[in-house]
Amino acid sequence: MKKQIVLAVAGFALSWNVQAQTNADLNTRLQNGRILVDQQKYELALAELMPLTAAATGKSYAPDAAFLYSVAAARQKKWAEADKMLTQLTSEHANWGGLADAQYLHGQVLFEKKEYLRALKALEPIQDASLRNDVASMKRHYMMLLTDKATFQYLMRQFPQDATLAKTYADKLAGGWFTEQDRPQLEALVRQFNLDLGYLQRTAAVRKEEYNVAVLLPFNISDAGVRVDKKNLFITDFYAGMVAAQDSLQKQGVRVNVFPYDTKNDTAQIRKVMQLPDLGTMDLVVGPIYKNNSAYAAKIAQQRTLNMVNPFSDDLEVTKGNPFLYLMETTVATQGQRAAAYAYHTFPKKTAVIIFDSEKDDTTYAGNFRRTYTALGGKVVSFQKINSKTTGSLNTALNSVNLRDLGVLVVQSSAPAVATGTVGFLEQKASKVPVIVSQKWLEVPQISFSQFDFLEMYFTAPKYIDQENPALQEFKRAYTRRYNLPPSTFTYAGFELMNYYGRRLQENGYAAPPRLGDVQPGVFYQGVGYSTSTGKQAQDNQYLPIIKIENGRLLVVNPVL
Repeated sequence: MKKQIVLAVAGFALSWNVQAQTNADLNTRLQNGRILVDQQKYELALAELMPLTAAATGKSYAPDAAFLYSVAAARQKKWAEADKMLTQLTSEHANWGGLADAQYLHGQVLFEKKEYLRALKALEPIQDASLRNDVASMKRHYMMLLTDKATFQYLMRQFPQDATLAKTYADKLAGGWFTEQDRPQLEALVRQFNLDLGYLQRTAAVRKEEYNVAVLLPFNISDAGVRVDKKNLFITDFYAGMVAAQDSLQKQGVRVNVFPYDTKNDTAQIRKVMQLPDLGTMDLVVGPIYKNNSAYAAKIAQQRTLNMVNPFSDDLEVTKGNPFLYLMETTVATQGQRAAAYAYHTFPKKTAVIIFDSEKDDTTYAGNFRRTYTALGGKVVSFQKINSKTTGSLNTALNSVNLRDLGVLVVQSSAPAVATGTVGFLEQKASKVPVIVSQKWLEVPQISFSQFDFLEMYFTAPKYIDQENPALQEFKRAYTRRYNLPPSTFTYAGFELMNYYGRRLQENGYAAPPRLGDVQPGVFYQGVGYSTSTGKQAQDNQYLPIIKIENGRLLVVNPVL
């Protein structure tokens, strides 16, 4: 009883202290919290705002403080704290003027916590017309990331009138979830929400007499014509390669129409092009090529259910959450996986040492190599990050390697100093341990082919082209006669993209996402294909050429059969 009295007195004293604060004091503290949030000093903001969030401080300050507190917590990804405060805010201050913003933020926080049902319920009461599009975009973004079909179906039953949820589910069905058992539901969704009838067609490949491909590139066309300079010469080379492939396909009975659009590397121009009605008739959109522009265009393409391929990116992150965006390149992550699989299945000893540079791509490659090699049953005995700009970093890593019992040494860095240092170390040891490195090492002038030939060096070469290929030699002669210039690597890239996707359209028909398939030999490339080792369709090229020098000549050791 005495303890209860003490607590009661303490509570009374606290209440009196809060009430004793003047409105000016409370307002000053609230503004201080707002400034700290703007300055991104989130921890200080949380401490400043927390005392104001209690209802005892008065309705005029508590809801504003609670909202600012939630913003600061969310920006620090403290989702649980933000969720708790927003739950308090929306329940205790139902008439607060900023309630819609709080509900919107609460929805985002709950989506981040993967509490999809609560997130959708938090967003459901929002009636503010200015937030309508933002709410729909948020729901679509997070629901596209949901990988569990049963969970999505459960949410559909809970929100049967949600048009955004319905269209997103239709996209997920068209993106690979569809089975014939889903057809009645898909047909009902198309009728109920007046969806594009194309959803019903995309669940079965549509064969056509000819196919349309839009090409979105910064041609830089002006009144004087196309402006060609060194900065955009690769663009005209790439497009010329596509046109050459179009001609080649035509001779083989594959009809593909190519429609070029000048994007001028300008976001406003890209938006204008992506919203053209004509793009709805395209079976494939190639480009844009620059990262920011590509990401922006990909969002619109996803909304319009347009198949898109980025010809140059090797970053798988750009495809995240978008089943209609594909990459022609083999991503850095896939390179690591394919190199690991080759090493495990080829070299007798199942042990590896991985040394990698601190650059993002090198770290990504190394991490994927280790995970794949270990999953297959191999053992990574050492995994060391180095800084190629720091003298001695490589030597320390190499000197700790036991070459005697090693199955493969992986050195992932394009720095010339790392290449020369590694080769020198291995020559000194007269090592015959298999070593996997980047093709870029072949461009280091201080190292000769004979040095690589003496050692057991294997080169990952995602863009390898055999210059002795008879088909390439013939193409080079014809191209040079036509343009008075030899083809570049970008010309071959354009040719391969158009040739591969044109053939897949002819063989498999139109579908969204596109129906691609296993790795097949290219005309100039060693191989192109999108089937993973488990048989699923990936969104980047799954073939990685690995080359070795034998008797002074480059040899592909993992050819496509």
